[in-house]
Amino acid sequence: MRRGTTNQPASQPTTQRVTQQTTQMVRETSSTESAQRLDLSVDLAPNNPHHLRLANPVMIASGTFGYDGYGRGITEDMDLGELGAVVPKTFTPSPREGNPEPRWYPTSYREAWDTGDILFLNAIGLTNPGIEAGLKDVTPGWDRWNATCILSFASDSVKQFGEMAAMADKGTGYQAIELNLSCPNVADGSLFGHSASLTAQAVAAVRANTDRPVLAKLAPNVPNIVEIARAAVDGGADAISLCNTMPAMHIDTQTRQTVLGNITGGLSGPGLRPISLALVYQVSKAVDVPIVGIGGIFSGEHAAEYILAGASAVQIGSANLVGLNAPWRILAELKDWMRQSGLSNLQGLSI
Repeated sequence: MRRGTTNQPASQPTTQRVTQQTTQMVRETSSTESAQRLDLSVDLAPNNPHHLRLANPVMIASGTFGYDGYGRGITEDMDLGELGAVVPKTFTPSPREGNPEPRWYPTSYREAWDTGDILFLNAIGLTNPGIEAGLKDVTPGWDRWNATCILSFASDSVKQFGEMAAMADKGTGYQAIELNLSCPNVADGSLFGHSASLTAQAVAAVRANTDRPVLAKLAPNVPNIVEIARAAVDGGADAISLCNTMPAMHIDTQTRQTVLGNITGGLSGPGLRPISLALVYQVSKAVDVPIVGIGGIFSGEHAAEYILAGASAVQIGSANLVGLNAPWRILAELKDWMRQSGLSNLQGLSI
């Protein structure tokens, strides 16, 4: 899910209160870890000489990092260094203003969650300043977070993917790259993530221009996810991220209008979780690289589900838009699940 600069959930006061509680929970959990000897570390690029070693598997998904996708609203007491990694919002070759309003349904995920509404849709349209401005003005400031950051970018041609990778290879503030492959190829209109050939070409173009760890983020609505994932690995991906949002729409029967300005958008949240879990499971049996599970993770047990399905790490998305404290709470709950399950680490748990 991609976070725009409009229709921001009015959750700051609640978030600040809950964050204090979550911070205390994390600190109390950490105080007993040495005695319990919990090891949540994971390497998402074990075959890359640079590696991508995370302290734990809990990451923030692209587009949901703060109120603007680039960390606005993250406060000093939210220690990003306690998380596995952060993936700020995707950059594109040129600046984008995004899709017409409204871009979110519901307009406040927090308020919807509190009332039991879990149908989450978005159609942001990759609002961003463009890769050149991003590398110059945005990413250098990421070092201040003392966290593992991953640069996300998307393009509309194989050539541009390679050019952006060459630019990114010289950038600062991040340790790895995640390729958003759910975008159309200008040459023929095909989505990169829907074509094994285009996926392999895009990843290979990036790999030829950088030796940083590369994660390939794939779309869920494809005929054969295993074929696409294998193509990404053949192209040089160090890990696979599964999955992006699912195409969806909703119509207000009172106004007889669609709820999104773009007509259709992407389904995220709880409705995406069983879909993504199945994809993670299928791909984990077919490729020999780490998998990052994404979709509908709102609790530590949800994160554990993905790990049992074959994921090495997870990204928290919609839950951040309910409350920015979500990743820290989910991490604490995952540790609790490990203790209750008698586990000291998360290795070899896939079913």
